Amino acid sequence: MVSLFVFLTGYTLNKAFYNNAYSALKERLTGQIYLLMADRELNAVNRQNSPQKLSVDILNHDAGLSAYITQADGTILWRSSGSEPRHLPPGKTIVHGKKVFQTFTVDGKDYIGLSIAIFWNLNNRQTPLIYHISDDLSELYQIIDSYQKSLWSHLLLMSLTLLISLFVMLRWGLKPLRDVEYEIKAVEQGEQALLQQNYPLELQPLTRNINELIRYERQQQERYRNALADLAHSLKTPLAIIQGQSFDTQHPENYIEQVDKAVQRINNIVEYQLQRASTTSPSPHIQYLKLEPVIKSLIDSMKKIYREKAIHFTTQIMPGIQFKMDEGDLMEILGNLLDNACKWCKDSIFIKVSQDSTQLNIIIEDNGPGIETEKINTITRRGVRIDELTPGHGVGLAIVQDIVTAYNGRIEFGPSDKGGLKVSVSFKL
Repeated sequence: MVSLFVFLTGYTLNKAFYNNAYSALKERLTGQIYLLMADRELNAVNRQNSPQKLSVDILNHDAGLSAYITQADGTILWRSSGSEPRHLPPGKTIVHGKKVFQTFTVDGKDYIGLSIAIFWNLNNRQTPLIYHISDDLSELYQIIDSYQKSLWSHLLLMSLTLLISLFVMLRWGLKPLRDVEYEIKAVEQGEQALLQQNYPLELQPLTRNINELIRYERQQQERYRNALADLAHSLKTPLAIIQGQSFDTQHPENYIEQVDKAVQRINNIVEYQLQRASTTSPSPHIQYLKLEPVIKSLIDSMKKIYREKAIHFTTQIMPGIQFKMDEGDLMEILGNLLDNACKWCKDSIFIKVSQDSTQLNIIIEDNGPGIETEKINTITRRGVRIDELTPGHGVGLAIVQDIVTAYNGRIEFGPSDKGGLKVSVSFKL
């Protein structure tokens, strides 16, 4: 693009200078031919064929100029000193007062000529006299050639300066992007944890999103690594029980019972670890999710599961409320909380979802027996169950706690005005 711009600029300036130089030359020839017409007025008895000097100093001091006066048939009536017949512009001009410019070549040199025909009244007759001025174009060509050399040399220098300036500016302007590239390579090679440099305001959203993505991926790796480690550790006990069992031919049912219990324990552990591994950490690219359809879907499911209790659900949900959360995470949170409420309630559950300028609030209350105050802080521990007789694995509320914490939220348990347990979950907006 720079080369094309320089070429078009040079071509335009050269063309403009060429046209202006020719226009100036034509104007000069026009002025001089008018001086010639004023100086050389001929009549029928005053015709001079021999070269004469002009009384006009301009022509006398310009060696390149030649002046002629001819008849319509080309007969030279007069010519200036130093002029030669062969330098006479070719052709005839018989239109009164019309200026005719033409270029011609003599002995390999270019000339420009101006001719004007004037009709004089000689002896009561209209006699056309043609005034000619010719000039050598060598000087004009030299001026144009010198201008072209100066023009293209300056344009070349300007283009080199521009290219160097662009290179320096691009090099300097793109340096932050190269720094980002180097830091990403350093992160990939484990030399640093995150992008650490201070970047311009224009790049800060990019570097911030890259750091969020790096943190998210590391959280995912850490979560899967912890899940696998916990799974391996949890399987040691039931596997040791199985290995320690000896087969008694007289009472094989004891062996079968113990192995069956251990296998059931392994199944529970695997189910729990898979549930935890499927819990997604919040991604910076999660879309906003409408809460009301998810809550209604869960309520319909709970009504089918606990149909024998005929639970009455009361909802108070702000219309159109939504939150930036993965749908699976929301299903895990509300599903576990509603499942616990359905297990322990007598016949009714109250659900309230509201939002103010700072946070989202979800409240679930039941009219069950509630939980003793000293035991409230233990119910979110993994594997802890308040009532061992009630079916369950004791991991539901722990999963809820992990997901709420991952979204920088808060969960609180307390007594409900309805007599049971009140669970409050809040997320900052």
